[in-house]
Amino acid sequence: MKSTVMVLAVTSALGVPSAHLLGQPPADTTPHAQAPMAAEPPVAAANRAVLSELPFSDRQDFEDANRGFIATTVNPANPDPYNFLQQDAPSTVNPSLWRQAQLDAISGLFKVVEGVYQVRDFSVSSMTIVEGNTGIIVIDTLATPGAAREALDLYFAHRPRKPVVAVIYTHSHPDHFGGASGVVSPADAAAGKTKIIAPAGFMDAVALDAIAPSNLGARRGQYQFGFPLELGERGNVDYGEGKNESRGTPGPGPILPPNDTIQQPMETRTIDGVKFIFELALDSEAPAEMLIYLPQSHVLDVAEDATHTLHNLVPLRGALVRDANRWSQSLNLALDRFGPDVQVMIDQHQWPVWGNERVRARLANQRDLYKYVHDQTIRMMNQGLGPAEIAEALTLPPGLDKEWYARGYYGNIAQDSKAVYQRYMGWYDGNPATLNRLPRVEEARKYVEYMGGSAAVIARARRDFKAGNYRWVAEVMDEVVFAEPSNHEARGLAADAFEQLGYLAESAPWRNSYLLGAQELRRRDRAGTGSVPGIGAAVLHVMPIGEVFDYLGTRLDGPRSGTAASVINWRFSDTQESLASTLEHGALTAIPGKTSPAAAATVTTTRTAFESLILEKRTLADELAQREIVISGDAKAVSDLWALLVDFKTGFPLAEP
Repeated sequence: MKSTVMVLAVTSALGVPSAHLLGQPPADTTPHAQAPMAAEPPVAAANRAVLSELPFSDRQDFEDANRGFIATTVNPANPDPYNFLQQDAPSTVNPSLWRQAQLDAISGLFKVVEGVYQVRDFSVSSMTIVEGNTGIIVIDTLATPGAAREALDLYFAHRPRKPVVAVIYTHSHPDHFGGASGVVSPADAAAGKTKIIAPAGFMDAVALDAIAPSNLGARRGQYQFGFPLELGERGNVDYGEGKNESRGTPGPGPILPPNDTIQQPMETRTIDGVKFIFELALDSEAPAEMLIYLPQSHVLDVAEDATHTLHNLVPLRGALVRDANRWSQSLNLALDRFGPDVQVMIDQHQWPVWGNERVRARLANQRDLYKYVHDQTIRMMNQGLGPAEIAEALTLPPGLDKEWYARGYYGNIAQDSKAVYQRYMGWYDGNPATLNRLPRVEEARKYVEYMGGSAAVIARARRDFKAGNYRWVAEVMDEVVFAEPSNHEARGLAADAFEQLGYLAESAPWRNSYLLGAQELRRRDRAGTGSVPGIGAAVLHVMPIGEVFDYLGTRLDGPRSGTAASVINWRFSDTQESLASTLEHGALTAIPGKTSPAAAATVTTTRTAFESLILEKRTLADELAQREIVISGDAKAVSDLWALLVDFKTGFPLAEP
């Protein structure tokens, strides 16, 4: 059984309590649930053809991924989970993705250059360690404290044991900062004794991920990363730029906010005798991101802006669309500023690139890659093509199409072109027929009716399946499944089509999504079903009080509130925060730092008690009885407001109604 730690850490840091997202394959309650199929002959043939289309004889990446290897440790609970990758690519995996999965499985402690080390594949991201005069500087702390501690233990087993004098977060995704409490003391960080440095806007970006898409993002993240899938040649092999595994004791830790931020486009700092040049790369791969140059070592850390794959401009889990143009500009600036001097390029997920010529070429080519996707999408949309037509027409340009690091293992050129379209033009493609479509189930029922009923549709789809038209079979069976969710024949054929599409996919998130969709359609059950408040304790604890009420507004059932209207003052004695909230027209708004003389009630409490209430560890009645919450004025206004807050269902269906 594969590790569940990574999903626990990431979903919790994003703001989702993780007990319902353990990443385990769901229990099989179907009497005769179908096991994963073999590859159909057209799929096997297509995957064999990939072997002659790409330069598999080029072994440079394998040399780089193993270069500087010092040692690794074995996870006693799962000593060799990726042993199956040692064979040649099977017919059920695209050989290009199989190659990437093999590279991403190379783990341990590596020497990059003198004074710079990395621990790779101990978590979903990598840890970089820079040796200073008296201590070490840790760049990115992995997803969980347990993984971070195990990574540092491996480093200290082979290098002098020195204190951690600073931590640097390259960007605002939780797999890069979630393990901080395993590296430094939270008290030392809070007191500023240990520097924690991050790009401008870091905590705002963390909160943004937590407030809006947390529950839906966690569910869709199961599909993107393939957490519930078994590892193996008919299941999960990779997530595109690494593995889902995370070492050490399971569970998330507290978020340690930065106590120092990089505000200027370029800033130079000397930390424990080591010079760091920080280049802000805001709104590239993350809203808050930065690249780092170490001039003494001639090492450029590109964070997650130039890994060994075409990246996502919007991930399948959902996020704000990333700015491909600014992404390209950040790489161009790094090339111009550091290109003449750089000798090694590292990133925070995968293996380094050595040599000035190779690094410069890599930076230039990835700069061009994101600019190409951006500009060509805009060109085609201005010629009147819609997002689906652009996605079908756009391919990698000559000169990049055979470069391994430009392949779509984590992103995908079709997916990225749709993201560019969405960023500039939104969801509407301009066709009035798509302006106000019927609801999904009603639309599906009419389609099936017009096509002569489900039996006729399935019969035709089976012929298309035999002909290898899996994309069409998946589309048309989707209509039948949404029209008739209990139609086992339609569910099975849809699952079969998903599975073959997964076997063909070069993109790991596409493969994982197809295979998990197939699994759920066959099993009729899903991993984790229940209700949650939709935010994690770690994120909630570091959010400013105004953002806490923004989050509460997303849980308020506006239609049910009817004409209810109230103003409530809130005072938090432990943090000295205050706020006036207004409920009107089904919307909850707030003004932090002020109270209203027109308030119907004043609530006095502590942040600790309030957070327990939000996370449903205590009820309002319990906290009132224990006087952890004191209300003066109209207590009913407070209880009425709280009664309007809803929990979020987990494990909800995605591939069926």
